[in-house]
Amino acid sequence: MRLIIKRCMSQTSYSVIESAFPEDIIPSGDYESAENLLTKESIPSEILSEIFYRLGNRFYSSGQKQAAELAWQKSRELTDITEEFSSITVPDSRNQEKYYLQTIGSVIFLIVCLYVFVFTLFPREPQPFQFTTIRSTSGELSFWDEWWNTGRPVTRSMRQRFGPEQLWPMLKRTFENLFGTQNDELSEDIREKLKRWLELSRKPQLSKGPTDYYALTGRGLFEAREFEDALSTLNDGLHYAESTEQLEKLYQDLGTVYYFKGYKLQPNGLAKYDLDAVRNSVESYEMALRFGEDPYLYGNLGWGYYLLGDYSSSIGSSLHSLALKPGLNYARMNLGIAQLKKGDYELAFSAYAALKQHSPGLDEYEGGIRDL
Repeated sequence: MRLIIKRCMSQTSYSVIESAFPEDIIPSGDYESAENLLTKESIPSEILSEIFYRLGNRFYSSGQKQAAELAWQKSRELTDITEEFSSITVPDSRNQEKYYLQTIGSVIFLIVCLYVFVFTLFPREPQPFQFTTIRSTSGELSFWDEWWNTGRPVTRSMRQRFGPEQLWPMLKRTFENLFGTQNDELSEDIREKLKRWLELSRKPQLSKGPTDYYALTGRGLFEAREFEDALSTLNDGLHYAESTEQLEKLYQDLGTVYYFKGYKLQPNGLAKYDLDAVRNSVESYEMALRFGEDPYLYGNLGWGYYLLGDYSSSIGSSLHSLALKPGLNYARMNLGIAQLKKGDYELAFSAYAALKQHSPGLDEYEGGIRDL
């Protein structure tokens, strides 16, 4: 399309030049007469610019250099005027679209800022203990209250403890909703058990077995993949540990949580690790070693050191793990891959060959494949 337009403009230019100029203007270099003749014609600036350019070429061909320079200068002036006019008129619609988008963006940003301001400065009150998140009745809140509660942060009340006076009415209503009847004898028995459980749960110190509150809570949060809360709970438990065995278990659990916090299984089936989390995991395992030994502890350390590129420490930890428990297949796999990295191919072959004696399970093989 652009080539066709240029061709038409060139033909117009030639026709105007041939018809408008007397024969003596070009050889004489009479630029003023030529300019007067052209300005009388109602010709668009774009075409007129081309005419002056070609007029300059004709003057130059006739040996009239001064007239040619004047014609070329006039052509350039007309070209600059055309471009300036286009830059003012053509982008006008683009500028309007730009201002329109900026206005919409500003309004959205203002709404977001207002939302953050309101919902940050006016948090919801902490909700009491709930036995279920399902409402037994509908229409308890108005539309405004429903909207007002949506998305607003709730003040954390994890450390708030409730006595039987607060918990018992809620528990009683829950039983009535579930069973539709009320048994006074059974209710009193449950109430006494609830009271004794609350008294025991108020004791912050750790004890052996299932009453190890912090360890059990931390492991529960870990299973729910709430890694930050699990780390916070286990770190709190360190302040109340009374024995080296408890410290060893807490630090070992910390190392495991850190490890899985940095572990991610990719869509292609291979594992990816956050090395900062792995480094925290190794430090926690090393702290656990100060309070006791465990074959799994050394096995996990072997893999952590491998991920950090410390192959000598990885091999040492894996060997220590296998010395305590020869049937620990994942530690033997860690040993083999670390020896491969160091270039000890014969030792690596021996480590992998020894796996046959202990019959690894399919999950152990799959774990080794994911970590390659």
